[in-house]
Amino acid sequence: MKSFNGPKVGGLLVALTLVFAACGSDDSSSSGSGSSTGISASELVQETDNALIEDAVDGYRAYIGEQIAAMQAETAIFADAIRAGDAEAAAAAYPISRRPWERIEPIAGLIEDIDGAVDAREDDFDGPMDPTFTGWHKLEYFLWEAGDLSEAGPFADQLEADLQTFADALPGLELPPGVLTVGAQELIEEVAAPDGKLSGEEDRYSGTDLYDFKANVEGAEALIELLSPALESADHDLLDAIEASFDELNNQLAQFGSFADGYVHYDEVTEDQRSELAATLGELAESLSMLNGTLGLE
Repeated sequence: MKSFNGPKVGGLLVALTLVFAACGSDDSSSSGSGSSTGISASELVQETDNALIEDAVDGYRAYIGEQIAAMQAETAIFADAIRAGDAEAAAAAYPISRRPWERIEPIAGLIEDIDGAVDAREDDFDGPMDPTFTGWHKLEYFLWEAGDLSEAGPFADQLEADLQTFADALPGLELPPGVLTVGAQELIEEVAAPDGKLSGEEDRYSGTDLYDFKANVEGAEALIELLSPALESADHDLLDAIEASFDELNNQLAQFGSFADGYVHYDEVTEDQRSELAATLGELAESLSMLNGTLGLE
């Protein structure tokens, strides 16, 4: 894979800004790199008397557990390749190992410091070789930018340890009902934000942003699927609009590849194509912003 050459500019940046605004967030909880999308538990509705939403919360806990198990298994393959100095195998495993994390990324905000440990970008540190810069993107730097894995092993160890901390925290994690609606919005915002996946800033060394993009979309879709019985009862038309936007977005993403066959390097996505994605994300973000009011979770 070739090195990332930086995001395209111009009309796309205007579109991104409009999409981000549509999500209704001031991003006050994000880090300087824009890598933090974690939910703040204090800002969520804590209770509901809607049994359909309570069922959705139970289903989401199970979904999180499945994703954490997959993440640990896939990251073990990635970390083993790093420790073995096998750059080709590590490069192939890198975007795969990140998919489960990206599907449940907003949950990171409910577990102190986990997002900064595993998914921070170099912007928040004194350069890429700052020893406090850890996680996937540190290893991405070693693979694609430095081209040297001789010092990467301890960071692979640390990534696995931090993900174990994440897994250990799950059984005692409170999941208020507001986490479902806000989580869906956060995942789309993670893609659409000016410094999110759509800009090409996330996987800047590898250009594997489309893997993360697709996983964020899958995570948001999973939340809507869990909420669909409650949404069907509350506002059938809103559910139809959300599902139509997801269909359009997935069709647009399919032109760039798939998890099974691989995605193109993000540099190959033209500014016009990014603008089309931004427009669809804007429609979806607008619909998702109505979830809390529709479901009585304000």
